[in-house]
Amino acid sequence: MTSDPVPIMNDLGERLRTVREEKGLSLEEVAEATRIPLHSLKALEEEKFDVFACELHARGFLRNYAGFLGLEADEILALYDQRRGHSHSSKPTLLPAAKAPAATGRSFSGVDALLGLAVLALVALAALSVYQRRSYAPPVATASPAPTPTVTPMPIAEGTAYTLDVDLNYAEHRLRARERIDYTNVLSETLSDLMLNIHANCSRGTFKLHSIKVENEGEWVQPEVYPLDMTLRVQLPRPLPPREHVALSLEFELNLPRISPEAEFSRASLGYSRRAVSLGNWYPVLAPYRKDKGWYGLTCFEIGDPYVTEVADYRVTITTTQEVMIAATGQETRSGNRWSYEARQARSFALVASDQYQVRTAQTGGITVHSYYFANNAEAGEAVLHTATQAIELFTELYGPYPYADYRIAETEFAGGIEFSGLTFLGSLFYDQYDGTARTPLLSLTAHEVAHQWFYGLVGNDQVIEPWLDEALAEYSSYLYYERYLPDDTDWWWFYAVDQWAPTGKIDSFIYEFRDNRQYMDAVYRRGAQFVHQLRKTMGDSGFLAFLQEYQRRYAYRLVKSRDFFSLVREFTTADLIPLQEEFFRQRILP
Repeated sequence: MTSDPVPIMNDLGERLRTVREEKGLSLEEVAEATRIPLHSLKALEEEKFDVFACELHARGFLRNYAGFLGLEADEILALYDQRRGHSHSSKPTLLPAAKAPAATGRSFSGVDALLGLAVLALVALAALSVYQRRSYAPPVATASPAPTPTVTPMPIAEGTAYTLDVDLNYAEHRLRARERIDYTNVLSETLSDLMLNIHANCSRGTFKLHSIKVENEGEWVQPEVYPLDMTLRVQLPRPLPPREHVALSLEFELNLPRISPEAEFSRASLGYSRRAVSLGNWYPVLAPYRKDKGWYGLTCFEIGDPYVTEVADYRVTITTTQEVMIAATGQETRSGNRWSYEARQARSFALVASDQYQVRTAQTGGITVHSYYFANNAEAGEAVLHTATQAIELFTELYGPYPYADYRIAETEFAGGIEFSGLTFLGSLFYDQYDGTARTPLLSLTAHEVAHQWFYGLVGNDQVIEPWLDEALAEYSSYLYYERYLPDDTDWWWFYAVDQWAPTGKIDSFIYEFRDNRQYMDAVYRRGAQFVHQLRKTMGDSGFLAFLQEYQRRYAYRLVKSRDFFSLVREFTTADLIPLQEEFFRQRILP
């Protein structure tokens, strides 16, 4: 006896619905099990694909739904492409910014993030927090407005320029560089010396200085130098009065350390991995000068970002082997295996190199966004491109113009994200865990890192003493991204990024005060996001957003302090800020 053949269903929606019903499942049960929104499941079964914000989300939900039903995801996606009449090799569709006004977290810990996704027992805590946020009453009822402040024109940065010529031996994980530093004394006092911070010295055996010279009346002379830990004090041959110029010439080499896939923060900034070489905080850089305190020499620390840098102009050329692709800060020109970059008023210059990169690009508002990724993470690489492009559009609208012509975001093999001017390193750990949905750490991290181009890149701060000034605002910017483009997933964002951790700590702590990355992120990122959210409620949306725009204009290319932040807040609200400061800060910050 033979059975009748099972009919082949070419109708995508019918196939999903039939298999679900054969398993005795309702759409509500599938939504609860997969965390795919109910309306999205209905749209997939009814083949109403236009309801999705973009191709990325439709394909992601479809992949998850197919996998849950025990269907071959690739087969279902191929059927989807056939129904849509296109191949998935096309560039991702980019969304314009929403017309309605917005209603209105960098370096994530990868290990913490993945562990946190398993802590489902804290869902009750998330629900309580959602209720508290929605029922939150600002400290005072009369939140704003204050008298309209004067709009500040964007300042012009000046003072320092770096020129570097680099020979990169990719296979042997080493390089040799010739560096010139041109410095104009923009201070009101005469200088007898300069100080360089050499972050590469944090890893023993990595940095070797071959020579250093100072230009003196048209000749290059050997100065007296005084090394200490990761600083190098250079005694000038003659005093440098205000507005006068001096040049330094250095030759050095780097033998790069290995980066662990689980590395975070400074441990992941400089070194090599299986498929890439990462050069972040790699060259001798002029230390900031603090009034009445002198040069700001830094020390090594594994928690957070132990870096403080002023903006400068960069001109960098890298020569490497032919098959290697480079992603770096600035506008790129290439001739064979010689890559050249120029960047004006950048807070840092970084690069990543790989012989295995694939790259996709998108355009938004005259800016080219580049996504570099490894072949096994092509779909995640496209998701990063799409998210970064949207984030640049949104943050340009909310904060002000992105200052460069290019933004690059590159997959590297570590467990977090690291920001530099015009460039982000993004960890493979997050790409590998991408599930095709909006409820994935990769998208949240991408939005966070893009926001650092404004909070860190354009408006700088002391990341050692006051790391909250960039991290809290970048983390909350990730929430604003979800609020604009993924409003159905904002409660998920709060649970994933903040609530599941039940964070504690004061956000204005130094990085040296934290025992580990978890404690640091709880206070600075998670409590920081809570503070910014409550500040927004206190000021009201219009005052809060006007403040952020003026914050970027007034303090662009500068290093700000907490006092600057709150002094400007006062220009946009008459609300009592003391309750907020008492809750989130160790001490009151007076304007």
